[in-house]
Amino acid sequence: MPVLGAPIFLKRSRGAQNNTMKLSTISIASHSVTRLIIGGNPYSGISHSSAAVSKAMIDYYTAHQIMADLRQAEENGINTVLARADRHIMRVLNEYWNTGGTIQWIAQTPKDTEYADLNEYLQIIARYKPIAIYHHGGTTDKLYAEGRLGSLRESLKYIRDIGCAVGLGTHDPLVLKHCYTEGYDVDFYVCALYNHTRHEELYLPDDRYAAFATIKAIPIPIIAIKVLAAGRNEPREALQLALENIKPTDAMAVGMYTQFQTDQIRQNARTVAQLIRKPKNESNCRTGSYGHSGSRRGIRCDGAR
Repeated sequence: MPVLGAPIFLKRSRGAQNNTMKLSTISIASHSVTRLIIGGNPYSGISHSSAAVSKAMIDYYTAHQIMADLRQAEENGINTVLARADRHIMRVLNEYWNTGGTIQWIAQTPKDTEYADLNEYLQIIARYKPIAIYHHGGTTDKLYAEGRLGSLRESLKYIRDIGCAVGLGTHDPLVLKHCYTEGYDVDFYVCALYNHTRHEELYLPDDRYAAFATIKAIPIPIIAIKVLAAGRNEPREALQLALENIKPTDAMAVGMYTQFQTDQIRQNARTVAQLIRKPKNESNCRTGSYGHSGSRRGIRCDGAR
């Protein structure tokens, strides 16, 4: 597919949303975020498939193509991108906003091997004005396994002090349960539906239900990731399953790779809008009700009460 030229936008205030496609929203701190968020892994060549596919993503996603995809997302009602806070992504987002794009950014910190001091790197991220910053899930799980998760509290406070909504990511519902029970000061969590930390690239169906049980037990907003199992799941079925098993106050971040399906973003946005519009009596949760208590007590390791 030929590389698209630089997108041209009309200047609008950041955060404005194109109303071509109506997607419902959730609240993360003071921000309104669409329940479908576009995920940035493809832009950074993270395919969770093979080295060849990852390289193909890197070749395809020039700065111009990333901006074209973000423009398509905005045109179809998606108002937020969740993407790594690496130098490449920050530079492209800056260019996108300078040409009139308005999409909000939820920044994921890089792996701990990519910076010397987390708080110093958070200062760099803050220059690009994300609405939220969340701590990388794989690194969270590593700290938990090493008994050092408490060391994150200072950095989470630092994120709040620099004016961003505070998030914490994980691939393991046990870690999610632990963080909530221990009262980590966050506005939202990011939780994978497949336990990449324990099972790496094995996408086991049972993982989803363990994640769903914990997500529903925790009243704080949660962004579900790996909804499509890195392209292994049929989109409509996977999106429907997720929407039926996360809370109405939760969202999904979905990576979308447009090289071979140029309207994938539009199709996913339309599917989610249609599924959310279903009458409530047609959207019964497959693994239980949406009911939850604000109490941190009594959450079992499987997420049940």
